[in-house]
Formats: sequence, C-alpha cells, structure tokens
Amino acid sequence: MRRYFKILQALYLKEMKETFGTSGVYILAGLFCFLMGGLFYNYVAFSKDLHTGNLSSNVLVPLFGNMNFVFLFIAPLLTMRMFVDERRNATLDLLALAHVTNYQILLSKLVSAATIALLMLLPTLIFPVILAVAGYHDWGLVLSCYLGTFLSILCYLAVGLFSACATDNQVVAAILSFAILLSLMLVVILAQVSQNYLVSQMISYLSVAFHYEGFIRGVIKSYGLVYFASFLTVFIYLSHQVLEVRRL
Repeated sequence: MRRYFKILQALYLKEMKETFGTSGVYILAGLFCFLMGGLFYNYVAFSKDLHTGNLSSNVLVPLFGNMNFVFLFIAPLLTMRMFVDERRNATLDLLALAHVTNYQILLSKLVSAATIALLMLLPTLIFPVILAVAGYHDWGLVLSCYLGTFLSILCYLAVGLFSACATDNQVVAAILSFAILLSLMLVVILAQVSQNYLVSQMISYLSVAFHYEGFIRGVIKSYGLVYFASFLTVFIYLSHQVLEVRRL
C-alpha cells in the first residue's frame, strides 16, 4: 500500500510539473477569474435595485450557478491533452512494464486536474469576504456552494478524462467531453417535458445540475453525495476499461 501511494505521488508530481509548464493553464485561470470578478460585480451592483431576496439569492446562488456552467467549458480543456504526450512518447507501455496500474495513472491525472481547478477557485474566496464586510454571515451556504461546485467539477473532469482516453486527438477529446457534459445538463429539460412525475424525477436524477442545485441552496442531501461518488466511480471505471482495450 505504501508503494502504491508513492507511485501515485510520483505520477501526480509529474502531471503537475507538465501542467504548470504550459501557458494554457495560466490563460484559463486568468480568464476564469476575470469572468467571475465581472459577474460578481454585476450581481452586487444590481442587487441593491432588487426589492426581494437577499445577498444569498441575488448574488451567491446565480454566481455559483454560472461558475458551475463555466467549468463545463474549462474541464474539457484541462483534460483534453492528458494522454496525448503518453501516446506520442509511448510512455503508457513503459509505465505498464514498471507495474504501474491504470487506476494509478487515472487517479494521478484526475487529482492533478482537480488541484488546478481548486487553485482556480481559490481567488474567488475574496467574494464572500467582500460580502462579509457588507454584513453577510451565512457561511454554511458558502461552504455548501463550494462543496457542490468542487464535486461537480470532479465529475466534469472524470468525463474529460474518459474522453481523453477514448481518442488520440485532443480537439476531439474536448468536443466529446463537452458533448457528454452538455447532454447531462439537458437531461433536466427532458425531465420537465415528461408528464409522469416519477419518470421526471428518475430522469432528473441522472443530471449533475439536479444535484448541484441543492448544494447552492444550502441543502446537502445524502443521495446527492451518493450520486457524485457513483458518477466518479463509473467514469473512472470506464476510463480504465478503455485503457485496457487500447493496450491490447
């Protein structure tokens, strides 16, 4: 077990070094912070003209909703080139000879991408601090929003990782990832069309957005946590199976 985590750590450090060695991640982080800062300013500026709601409903809920939507585009870009260099340099075969498992490779890439996402989210902590100066104090909702956002991002990255495993072209990987994520978002619309309440709820349950909505309203439900854990497990397993097939 100790050796397993040492290998995982070495792979993780390798991924982080390669990621920070490219300019793309800095550009993405800069654009994300600029966009979120602009949205936050607009929501705060317009909230004073609204006669209903509070800072939670007028600022935080729409802000985190848009943050989640923006990561639909960022996640595929973070993961699209994760297996390009390995296939180009045939390092996957070398890792297999070194008794490195597919799960170690996948987990190291997922954790490294999640670390980048966390670093991108870090500057947004200034938003609740600014609201606190204005008298905001619902920190439970803030924690719930960040937890839901991070769990959703993990799911998006898992889909991106699966897409990167399935193709040799990074552009195709990004498009495939985005198509899957967008389909999962649109499932909610399909559920609303159904006249059967039970069918509607079953379809909605498949969508990440359905479970994320509870988090940004401060409601953390056990079935939501189970959904996110199951989603990650399924896509990591599918990615593992794709790697196994492509190695044959």
